Amino acid sequence: MKSKQALAVTFLAIGIAILLRYNYKFFIGYVLFLSVLELASFSLIKSFRKDFPWLITPEDELPELSKADLKKFINHGYDTEFGWIRKPCTEKEEIGKFGKTKYSIDKNGSRKNPCHENLTKKISFYGDSFLFGRQVNDNETCQWHLSELTKTNVLNFSVGNYGLDQALLRLKREYPKNKTKVVVIGVVPSTIVRILSVWKHYNEFGNTFGFKPRFIIKKGKLELIGNPIDAESKFGAYKDHLPKIRKYDYFYKTKFKAEMLSFPYFISIISSPFRNFPLIFLIFKSKWSGKEEKNQVYPAPMKVIMDINLKLRRRIFEGDPQSVKLLEKVVEEFLIYAKTKNFIPVLLWMPQKDDLLVIRKKKNTYYQMFINNIQKKLNVVDLTEDLINRNDLDDIFSDDTEYGGHYSRTGNKLVAEILYRELKEKKII
Repeated sequence: MKSKQALAVTFLAIGIAILLRYNYKFFIGYVLFLSVLELASFSLIKSFRKDFPWLITPEDELPELSKADLKKFINHGYDTEFGWIRKPCTEKEEIGKFGKTKYSIDKNGSRKNPCHENLTKKISFYGDSFLFGRQVNDNETCQWHLSELTKTNVLNFSVGNYGLDQALLRLKREYPKNKTKVVVIGVVPSTIVRILSVWKHYNEFGNTFGFKPRFIIKKGKLELIGNPIDAESKFGAYKDHLPKIRKYDYFYKTKFKAEMLSFPYFISIISSPFRNFPLIFLIFKSKWSGKEEKNQVYPAPMKVIMDINLKLRRRIFEGDPQSVKLLEKVVEEFLIYAKTKNFIPVLLWMPQKDDLLVIRKKKNTYYQMFINNIQKKLNVVDLTEDLINRNDLDDIFSDDTEYGGHYSRTGNKLVAEILYRELKEKKII
């Protein structure tokens, strides 16, 4: 925002200098040039915005929620408490690098675990899409492979895009009905971002149905801020809840407003050149070449967004101790709940491919201090050490980009083997 204001002042100063130094014709020419530049910028953004929702404009402050899409979301995934969930007895097909895959949810809300569902239950999982097993079939998840190794039925209540906060809240709902000796919560480092969000739209532009609860620290203790849209009827009146949402959402001012493209549009574009220029170029290239990899999950411009997201979580881990403290507090709440219910808690830390690549390059594990702190409190299985020096990361992850997508069928099997080894060594199983 400051750079945009500074640029606007600069262009204004140039105009005044031209007016004072030369005659009015030069000044009119300068104004006409800026007007043409502004009109071209506005037209470009309007056109590209249709193809790529990450180019947000002031109209995204109050987006209209599609009634048809909202109905699908409510029927398939809405949850009043957590924001969204994998509902019982639902299924979905996905397409990735290895072709078509399918996931299915059983009547209890756990992912189906073929050939193991009649076995004893000793381990349950809660977490995000990496732990859920996106882009692999039901018999290719790490839980399926761990079931093979332990000869038990490993439950999987993970949900895509969950932060550690939502995973913990779901654990508290499901555990009384699905008790196990061991509970694993597994998350990616991006969970530091997810626990700071209330409306996903403010960080994942266009995710307009993604309202969620979050924790804050008040007087040294966790306090839950409930899902602001905790009834279907509130979607139609979400604007009434924006003051509270914006108050508690970390990203409304720091990211959403900062990255918004608004008048003057050409200044908005050049004020953040390392974001906007590559995005516009890649959108233009994709739009007019018409070439996208058939099985590529993410369009080419998303590379820019993924790079920004990686820098964001690194910045928070390395430079925002309050947010890291919040994450530690949520982990501590997991431990407290484990003691009250008498199960063994395990945190599974699952770096993404781009995490591993930047750690290799920088020779610095940016979340290491956090891992060191929580290892003193409970059992942690950090996959970083096992994966960092492997030369087959392309096989372990499901997408042929630096981001890497989710763990592939090979990656899920490897995660199960590492986890099995660690749980055995720690004498947890």
